[in-house]
Amino acid sequence: MTREKYSLLDRLIIPDYDTPGGVSSGNLKFDTAKCKECGICISICPGGCLLTDRATKAGLLSGAVKGGRYGVPRVDKARKGATLCIACYDCGAACPHGAISIETHFDPKRFYKRLTQTADMTYPVKY
Repeated sequence: MTREKYSLLDRLIIPDYDTPGGVSSGNLKFDTAKCKECGICISICPGGCLLTDRATKAGLLSGAVKGGRYGVPRVDKARKGATLCIACYDCGAACPHGAISIETHFDPKRFYKRLTQTADMTYPVKY
């Protein structure tokens, strides 16, 4: 694999994790009329960013939270204007009621897009 050569401008504008302009996190929209509060979306979320007032992913998977109606989920805010949601839409695919839609997509900005694009792809190494 060849290494990407970055210009001086590229190296000067590399964002860090505290730069709000570096990455726009995803956001979901929940239709309260369609949602049956089953909690499937919370337990399936790979980022663990969905929760309600009564349930979290850890609580559902461990069995600590019991009952049938967990409340309408929401996306947990990591900090003001940022969430852990990458808008993978696993929750929407798993929702049997079609109550979830993507409001804002995950958007890595300029540097992160260039970082993940490679000309040649290889299979993972088996250990």
